[in-house]
Amino acid sequence: MGNNQDYKNRALNDLEGNWGKVAIATLIYMLISGAVGTVTDYTLFQGSSCLWTMLCLPLMWGFQVYFLRLIHKEDISYERLFDGYKDFVRTFLTMFLYFIAVFIGTILFIIPGIIAGCGLAMAPFILKEDAEISASDALKKSWQMMKGHKWAIFWLGLSFIGWAILACLTLGIGFLFLSPYIETACAHFYEDLKKETVLA
Repeated sequence: MGNNQDYKNRALNDLEGNWGKVAIATLIYMLISGAVGTVTDYTLFQGSSCLWTMLCLPLMWGFQVYFLRLIHKEDISYERLFDGYKDFVRTFLTMFLYFIAVFIGTILFIIPGIIAGCGLAMAPFILKEDAEISASDALKKSWQMMKGHKWAIFWLGLSFIGWAILACLTLGIGFLFLSPYIETACAHFYEDLKKETVLA
């Protein structure tokens, strides 16, 4: 496994020449998952944004694996963001069960939620690369792969806190570039973890 700076450097290398494309992809994702949900909450009925969020779970999956596509030099056209809807049941269940596990862990004094989030974080990538695996098995496999590595992924995410503060100062515009940076680094983390698991 690499260190945080290694994953960041590799992410920057993959993003070079692709910043404009991934920023637009991130904007599309944010507008659909966030802005539309807020609008429906005000124009339809209170709580409709929660329903919209549920419907966007496959899009959340698509956004995360979009950057695995990037590091694999695969097609990263914008329609790839919506690939989760082609396999709706598996992607929906994977993301739904993930968020349920994190939510339950969070209400149990927060720390268990962080542990659950870190332990299950690789499930979307696993689901993309195994067309036959079920949602529950993808989550179980992620948990197994992340044994001994939960702190590493947590620390990787935490290492972007300075950039996140700066992004907030740009009224959120900076997240169009920071989110791809983080997601690409995490995709490289998964690749190293996968290789280590195979060799183990």
